Amino acid sequence: MKKTNFLISTFFALLILVSGMQNLYAFAPRTEKVDKSKQARILITTDLEADDMNGVILSLMYADQYDIAGIVWTAGMYHFQGDGGQHTLGEITPNFRCNAQHCEHRVEKPADLTEYRPVDPTWLNRIVDYYEADYQMMSKNNPNFPTPEHIRSVSKVGNVEFEGDYRFETEGSKHIEKCIMDNDIRPLYIQHWGGINTTVRALYSIYEQYHGTPEWDKVLAKVVSKVRIGGNGEDNCRADSKIDEMFPGLQSGGYNRGFFSYGSFFAASYNSRNRVDDELQPYLHADFILDAYKEGHGKLAEEIWLMGEGRALYGEPIIYNYGLITYMDWAKSAELGWGPASLADFPRADFKPFDWSICQFGTASFIDIGLRSDVTNRGNQFLGPTPEGFKKSNHYTIVMWEELAARADWAIAEPEDCNHAPIVTAKQLDFNARAGENIALSGEATDPDGDKLTAKWWIPAFSCTYTEGKAEHLHVSTETGYKTNFTVPADAKSGDIFVVNLEVKDNADRPMTRFAQYVINVL
Repeated sequence: MKKTNFLISTFFALLILVSGMQNLYAFAPRTEKVDKSKQARILITTDLEADDMNGVILSLMYADQYDIAGIVWTAGMYHFQGDGGQHTLGEITPNFRCNAQHCEHRVEKPADLTEYRPVDPTWLNRIVDYYEADYQMMSKNNPNFPTPEHIRSVSKVGNVEFEGDYRFETEGSKHIEKCIMDNDIRPLYIQHWGGINTTVRALYSIYEQYHGTPEWDKVLAKVVSKVRIGGNGEDNCRADSKIDEMFPGLQSGGYNRGFFSYGSFFAASYNSRNRVDDELQPYLHADFILDAYKEGHGKLAEEIWLMGEGRALYGEPIIYNYGLITYMDWAKSAELGWGPASLADFPRADFKPFDWSICQFGTASFIDIGLRSDVTNRGNQFLGPTPEGFKKSNHYTIVMWEELAARADWAIAEPEDCNHAPIVTAKQLDFNARAGENIALSGEATDPDGDKLTAKWWIPAFSCTYTEGKAEHLHVSTETGYKTNFTVPADAKSGDIFVVNLEVKDNADRPMTRFAQYVINVL
């Protein structure tokens, strides 16, 4: 009887212990709060084409990862609002890049355009409203999302009247100017998903105010040390405005740090040369998309644009109204005069309803899943507009599709009902070694939800400089667990770099993955 009582007591003690551990995970914070002023500072400028709309939405769904300094609507070669018919594109920007022809004979030439594919002027404010609707639950799952009030305060209308138009100051240009001139010493990464004209206006205003004054040298030093111009924009404005002469030493940056894209343009097509590898296809079609995030996962995810989903894009001709059609007919675009004549020989791409469409997601460059910015992590991604390039997929892209599905739950559910990323740590990530030397590597991982973790080691050949990134034959001694060894090849040369990944994935319905990247420099 005593033995029976002991066993019963032990059982209930274990039950209480397990219950306590479950409660610990239920009430413990899934993610520690960080100092946003220590994160990368990003300012998005966008012409709000469909790909940019998706990019803005995703940027907000990942806004815990960086510090959003602004979202500024601007013009570009594909979208401008006009000024009510007072001027034409050719009058305002003689050196334009707009490559439309006659737009179904609405004009004789693009210089005559008084507007071109105008976008919904209410869209950005509505998206901030949707962010506010999702924020309560998202911030419970991760306390590092900026408040809706902050996002609303930095969402601005810039120079939207014409491509390359920087004639006037706007609330958007003034906001960019304010961000440049404030006392925040972090680099300001200004990304240009449309034209660069609003940023040019901001720099012009600074130049006009300070050039020739005693403060100029100090202001110039501040601008060139702080501003990072991400892309030249979809206009000729950077060259025409001479901002690089006005601000000698102006730096570019803010792209090429990233490691993935949410599918290259029209990558889901079943007959396009842009179709990505079969490995990625399951993430680009309705079966995954509708269940993972599009339906029943909050207001933001619901707004992501898909092919043939039944919504019309404001201001777009039917040939570009991807929410209503299931094709991209480049030749027809040329025939109708909405695109350049050079598209006439491009093959048509066909889709199914709710296929992934297009996305510009420049802020992905600053998402931290453990991959290092000083390592090449884009090597086997979508390489360019060739069949060979688009067939190359990227393992990290799959990781991020899975992450998007997990994050979508954050908008609708309490933390105990959602998944959160494992935490991977290592005491040492950088090593110096000689050819033939054996290096011991180790790491650790915990999971905020108490999920079982799977750890594996592998070598991303495209990240290594040895044999010009073609070192697919390299291996580690043990491929699972938290310890392994790597032997530097005997023929390695001084200056060669080897990269080894520790990849940790949790065992959840919507899994999340994190990495530690070890770099071995050959002496």
